[in-house]
Amino acid sequence: MTDVMPTPRELRDISPSVQTLIAEAGGEGEEGMMKVAKVIHSRSMLPRWKGKSTDEIVQEPKQFSGWERKDRIPFLMQQPNEVYTQATRAMRRAREEMKGVPSADHFLTTRLYDSPERPSWAKKMRVVERYKGHIFLKE
Repeated sequence: MTDVMPTPRELRDISPSVQTLIAEAGGEGEEGMMKVAKVIHSRSMLPRWKGKSTDEIVQEPKQFSGWERKDRIPFLMQQPNEVYTQATRAMRRAREEMKGVPSADHFLTTRLYDSPERPSWAKKMRVVERYKGHIFLKE
């Protein structure tokens, strides 16, 4: 069976949170996407994001680099349906596993974290976990 890629109209119907998981960690499988989903859910529990949905949080400027990609739409359009299924499951699993308890609320690539260009905000945070190409941090 051949995967059918979403059409542009269908892509608009896919939650921004799911799109974020794919853009940020689609290459790291469902487990990697779930770790990013936990970051999104954790942010929704922080006082400064109180009252905002995960979809609103991921679209805030400079929060998730997947939204800054110039090739975001073509990249998302090239993903097989299974990646969308995994991302949707990861978002749900993250919420269920967290049970309202925040975990890491930031992440960045290991390449950036281990470089002299590490952002100043990352220098002030505690490393919670390393997973494949990402470092997960907590304020």
